[in-house]
Amino acid sequence: MAVLGVQLAISMIMASIISKFGPRLSLARYLLCSTGLIRYLHPTDEELRELAGVPKDVMGKGKGKGKNQDYKNPNTFHVPKDLDIKLDSVHVGPAEVIHLRYYTEYQSVLDYTVYATIVYFATEVYYCFLSPKEEMNLSIYWCILTLLWCIKVLLSVTKVYFRGDEVMGERALCMCMGGVYLLTSMMFLIVDENTLEVGLDSAYDSFHLHASEFLKAQGLPSTGPASKLILKFVLAVFSALLGILFTFPGLRMSKMFYDSRRYCEGRTLVKAMLNLAYVFPLILTILWIRPVGRDILAKPFGGSDKALMSEAAFESLRLMLVVCMVVLRIAVMPFFLQSFLNVAQEKLIDQRKEAGRILNTDLQKKVAGIFYYLCIVAVQYVAPCLICLHSCFMYKTLGEGSWLGDLMAGNATVSDGTTPAFKPVLPDTDEVLPAAQHFAIALASLKVVFNATVFRGIFGYMTWWSTFLLIASSGVGSLYLSYGTRA
Repeated sequence: MAVLGVQLAISMIMASIISKFGPRLSLARYLLCSTGLIRYLHPTDEELRELAGVPKDVMGKGKGKGKNQDYKNPNTFHVPKDLDIKLDSVHVGPAEVIHLRYYTEYQSVLDYTVYATIVYFATEVYYCFLSPKEEMNLSIYWCILTLLWCIKVLLSVTKVYFRGDEVMGERALCMCMGGVYLLTSMMFLIVDENTLEVGLDSAYDSFHLHASEFLKAQGLPSTGPASKLILKFVLAVFSALLGILFTFPGLRMSKMFYDSRRYCEGRTLVKAMLNLAYVFPLILTILWIRPVGRDILAKPFGGSDKALMSEAAFESLRLMLVVCMVVLRIAVMPFFLQSFLNVAQEKLIDQRKEAGRILNTDLQKKVAGIFYYLCIVAVQYVAPCLICLHSCFMYKTLGEGSWLGDLMAGNATVSDGTTPAFKPVLPDTDEVLPAAQHFAIALASLKVVFNATVFRGIFGYMTWWSTFLLIASSGVGSLYLSYGTRA
């Protein structure tokens, strides 16, 4: 394995680009500040006094403790809820978003993902033309860091719902959806491979066979690793935890989709892109179901002797569609974020239907809070998509797939689970083996135990499950908007 090679040069060049141009070239900042997003300014105290007819010498009076301390504040006063307030709007700028909560997390995770994706495709080009045999693919480490970073950021956002006593509804929803996704994942994990072809059964069989033979070669009595039931239960628990992280992003996505379609009336192309971005995960989820995916596209159909595409082309199609889904969702992201910022005006419109009065500070917080929440919404929008994207990259690389289908089918070395068992060959010497030889033997054994079939099953399931969560959580939100609000 080459220590200094083209891959290391690519990683070092990208690290240099990040350190030199990272603060200047930021896709995350561009999406927020250079796409024409408009935020609404809350009305000032003078504007509210003028609209409500409150004299300047009338200040907040009264006694109160705890939550009613605003009544003793001389700068507070009551205004009618049915005021006809027209909010002023300004373009979102860099000086404003930099102070928002979770802006640093949003910018770091999205920008790093862009750099990791560039490194990945540069490495793919290198492997396509030179086909190195003894080099470790360094781009997978960039992908692993991206997955861990996205999960960490989503976890930090979700754990906010478990703090304090004022978010009991959100906490209960997370726990409820976690139980639903645990049950759902357990149901999917027992489905036969002829129906749902994620490859977990063949992955376990390959891992069990080679791990057992490796342990026997080391003189360790063992019947193999843990049973398939235990491993699938652990995988189901992980799927449920991932489902909890995707719950509120999916609900937010459905609400923004519902609002953005109303704001794009008359713009047919934009509306079509929004609809396609919303249903794209459903298309990908269906392609992993063999009777309606592979059996229709990659098998002879309707008495014909020729299929619409080959098996290799079908695998490449699924990979490229995942990339297309993420690119499309990032492209339409400003429309979704603008629909969220427009909620500030909608809240005041809905408030006019209510009777009574409201404190000026509460009204201002209701409007300003929408903009302050912008970066959290942006994180919840991009992080699930990035998890899908880099799970797909890991599935392709570690599973020895191909982007070009039949064009690269002859060069692909996809494992079928029948690789020979590991049998370490020690050199014929009476001296003590150096540490380097022990490390080489251990690495060779790991390559046999954790082969392409194992990784193809693990990351194939993760890719499918993450795309399923995108459409499932959004579907729950759509059902709530359609029926819950009516009830």
